[in-house]
Amino acid sequence: MERLPSFRVNEIFLSVQGEGLHVGERTVFVRFYGCPLHCAWCDQPEALTHTGVGRFEEMEPESVRGAVVGHPSTWRVCLTGGEPVIAPKASLLWLVRELKTAGYWISIETSGARIVEELFEWIDFWTVSPKGRSAETFDGDPVQEQVVRLRRFLSVPPEQRQFKFVIQDERDVEDAIAVLDALGYDGAVVLQPEHARGNGKALFESWPWDRYPGARLIPQTHKLSGLH
Repeated sequence: MERLPSFRVNEIFLSVQGEGLHVGERTVFVRFYGCPLHCAWCDQPEALTHTGVGRFEEMEPESVRGAVVGHPSTWRVCLTGGEPVIAPKASLLWLVRELKTAGYWISIETSGARIVEELFEWIDFWTVSPKGRSAETFDGDPVQEQVVRLRRFLSVPPEQRQFKFVIQDERDVEDAIAVLDALGYDGAVVLQPEHARGNGKALFESWPWDRYPGARLIPQTHKLSGLH
């Protein structure tokens, strides 16, 4: 096999899925380093290049696979970050194919700001997390910046995706609604209060339940449980 580019990996660890529809499921997490977005409230600064506290290890794809399968009695793996889809494409596709062949159920967490078409064939579940104004990521209108690329995820069957919105303040509620409206979105919606300043009660009271009654308000449950 031709040598594949190495990954920059922040950490690989076993925990439970703490966010979204699959909370509580025992999962191996592969946290990739680096992200094209610089969200002001990112809760993983150690996985980012611009924070001054970022850290990573260069790992060959075979070593990443070995680290995942080294955790016994679990068949779920989550590719996260940072932003996993900016990892070297050939290596990323090799890794997901190897894990699928070994019987793993693979989820991925992405902002939706980058698209790797070949991944759609292999990923079992997509968490797409568009960003609102409190992230301070985009110049101008954050909705306008994102909708064109986010539309690609509508082709994923609804049972294989969730749109997760991290909500810090009312601006983020407005932006989430604008994204859903622009997409004509139908599917799972998760509202996650931002870990430092989000207010679940205020979010519950301000969400337009008459328009999007199927949304679910789910905090970061792994933190409530004292897990990583």
